[in-house]
Amino acid sequence: MSQQMSRRQFGALALTGIGTTLLLAGCGTSATPAGGGASSTAAAGDAFKKATLNFEWWTNPVRSEYTDKIITQYTAAHPKVTINQAPGQWATYWTKLSTQVAGQTEPDVIQMDQAYIAEYGARGALLDMSTVASIDTKPLKSSLAAGTLGGKLYGIPTGNNAYGIAANKTLFEKAGVKVPDDKTWTWDDYLDLCSKLKQGSGGAFTGTTWQSGDQDIQIWLHQHGEQLYTDKGKLGFKVGTLTDWFAMIKKLFDAGDAPTPDEFTNDVAASLQQTLFGTNKAALGWTWSNQITAYQQSNGGEIVLLRPPSVAGSASKNGLYYKPSMYWSIGSQSKYPAQAGGIINYFLNSTDAAKLQLAERGVPANAEVLKVVKPKLSPTDQLAVDYLQNIKSEIKWVPPVPPKGTSTAASVAQRHTQDVVFGRATPADAAKAFTTELQGLINSAS
Repeated sequence: MSQQMSRRQFGALALTGIGTTLLLAGCGTSATPAGGGASSTAAAGDAFKKATLNFEWWTNPVRSEYTDKIITQYTAAHPKVTINQAPGQWATYWTKLSTQVAGQTEPDVIQMDQAYIAEYGARGALLDMSTVASIDTKPLKSSLAAGTLGGKLYGIPTGNNAYGIAANKTLFEKAGVKVPDDKTWTWDDYLDLCSKLKQGSGGAFTGTTWQSGDQDIQIWLHQHGEQLYTDKGKLGFKVGTLTDWFAMIKKLFDAGDAPTPDEFTNDVAASLQQTLFGTNKAALGWTWSNQITAYQQSNGGEIVLLRPPSVAGSASKNGLYYKPSMYWSIGSQSKYPAQAGGIINYFLNSTDAAKLQLAERGVPANAEVLKVVKPKLSPTDQLAVDYLQNIKSEIKWVPPVPPKGTSTAASVAQRHTQDVVFGRATPADAAKAFTTELQGLINSAS
């Protein structure tokens, strides 16, 4: 695509964070893709041409408010671009998106999740963003592998995230229990701590919440030298290792130091504010790092973020990894990929946008943006940033993108956990059933 860029366009692009090298490459001839790969399908100079974009994301009240402000900022500076906002709720977001893709009404800008990126990318529903020159990927280079499948960049992470356990120090003090050393604690230490918290509370709260999603299994497996999926899209674990996982869960629930089975069932489906940890009914809560501020606002306690326990009692062997909080993707049906790339670039690389967004969509991958954001963060958001930095030297791996067909893996894991804690299945039976079902999902999608 031949594309002449005016001096006005050059200046506008520079102000929104698109790199100078990229801009120079775009002058006179087709712009070099920001990722340096295939030929560009969306020249940088088209970013601010007339277009109407449909922009969809799952949300919460805080996210909706600042997202609207950022989009208003952007369209005020670039009035030829109109953006129709369509915030939604996680519970219905994916059904709606699937229907839109099938009906040829796919949005231009899509907030995407790791569980679904292979699903939509492999179906041809997402654009290879390495061909969109209006996005400067150079400051984001360290995060791009997490959105790349088969050599194509289907999503760019909005920020980094990591799993952990939030500890409500206020409840610890009420129970007369000390916060553990999270660099050395084991699963046995965790079980013992949950018991002490429950006993010390006098029945006012339980020891811990429980998620039992695919991320929990992923950490357990990696502590045993295995993983949920291989980089070839195959299952990468032994049934016996998963049996041990379910046996540990049964031990926790049988001791009465976790939620009751009914509470567990309700908790995994509840909004963050209504969870046991969010309502001061559990002293420990398994969570992603970007959620701790919302939890603190909900329960009012003093929150600290702990590394998960490990089999070996060593932080370097706890299986932690960085996970994209979410991604920005572009629908392959979009008529305006350059303009879609322009607003995505603004969210990722603009310090003005960052001052509004802070770390709510994850800790920014762009180092210059992070410098601007960090001093403005709340104390609990600062904790999330510190947590990611503290575990950086301990992280040894990046899980492969989940294979196509496995987007429901978390709910499958939770359902088989329910069978164990309600006494409907033994740990061994649950492990076999989970493995068979997960393999079936992969087979049916291939």
